[in-house]
Amino acid sequence: MSIIRAMTNEDLLAYKHLCSICYTYTDTSAPEVLSEEALRQRMGVFGEDGMLHSAMMQIPYTARFEGADVKLLGIGGVVTDPTSRGQRGIRRLFEEGLPRLCQEGYVFSALYPFSHCFYRKFGYEWAEFWRNAEISRQSLRSDLCGADEIVRVLPGEDDQGMNAVYEQYIADKDLALHRSEWMWNDLRRGTPWDSLKHAYVLRIADKPAAYWIGRMDKQGYSCTLTIQDMAWTCQQGLEAIFAMLRGMNELETIRVKAQSGFEPRNLTREPYDVEEKGSCTGMVRVMNVERALAMLPAPPLPGTVTIAVRDEQIAQNCGSFTVRCDGYAITVEKDDRAEPDLRCGINGLSALVVGRERLGDAINAGMAEVKRNKNLRFAELLFAQRRLHMNENF
Repeated sequence: MSIIRAMTNEDLLAYKHLCSICYTYTDTSAPEVLSEEALRQRMGVFGEDGMLHSAMMQIPYTARFEGADVKLLGIGGVVTDPTSRGQRGIRRLFEEGLPRLCQEGYVFSALYPFSHCFYRKFGYEWAEFWRNAEISRQSLRSDLCGADEIVRVLPGEDDQGMNAVYEQYIADKDLALHRSEWMWNDLRRGTPWDSLKHAYVLRIADKPAAYWIGRMDKQGYSCTLTIQDMAWTCQQGLEAIFAMLRGMNELETIRVKAQSGFEPRNLTREPYDVEEKGSCTGMVRVMNVERALAMLPAPPLPGTVTIAVRDEQIAQNCGSFTVRCDGYAITVEKDDRAEPDLRCGINGLSALVVGRERLGDAINAGMAEVKRNKNLRFAELLFAQRRLHMNENF
């Protein structure tokens, strides 16, 4: 009989080998010795002989949601030994972990899937559509505002205000993570002379106003920059990033994700010069329905709506939740006697709460079912589209 438990340091080599098999990379280094807290984030399904069959990382983060900090559970490192496929190991990890972690105060969970279909079985729904843009350097506008000062930032050195710019940038963006020192170190790792990795802070009026981090890819005489992360505190800061890039004569092409509040075509002379390729990426799950609904901003008009929710993994999320608003504040009450206006699974509710889908689109997609038309207008105002910023792969 297999068991579910947290890993020990003695299990980490087996987990590392399993990741190498499943993610197809080679790594012969010894695993790092982890603290008890870090080990509790690594859960595995073990056979009676101690063999590791399936595993995942359950990583604690703090994210922004509607102007407040909230606990977000990151899921990563999900693996199953090819010889153990079909034994429902990952399902068992989710069914054990999700209710437990809901009780620990997590309101949302997020992951970056190999298959959206697979993770929908556990309540996750895709939350953001990435627009990956490719821009010719020479097509950038010549009138973009430049920075007063450009500062190169190298690993191990002071960040020159990079984190302060990032925190200001994410203040109004939902599901953006507060970054730990480890996350920043990992992002900033590498230098121009050992791995063609670049990081710069741009200052305006003696204050950091923007930064960008990216990697160059040189093929023959052609050089492409992939921007891995960037943020800005004002429009001039955004323009300063691309004014700097326009002046880098060795650069031909810029690849960048068109993240929230950024339209790359506005920075070019000719909008046709921007090529885009879209992809569905991160998935989100509401871990605590009552708390997530209570965090939504109050619509400008008073109203009420009752939503019947079904959650296959977390029992406390099942039932009818009535949202009331007096035009200033929201209250949420779980009342299974109330007649529902809407009915949806946890997947559909998650898409509505984070604002990935308008209510009408969610209904047309089968994510929500209308039971009564009476309160639909209030529900449309409640489930507005939001600025999402899911930019951390884990």
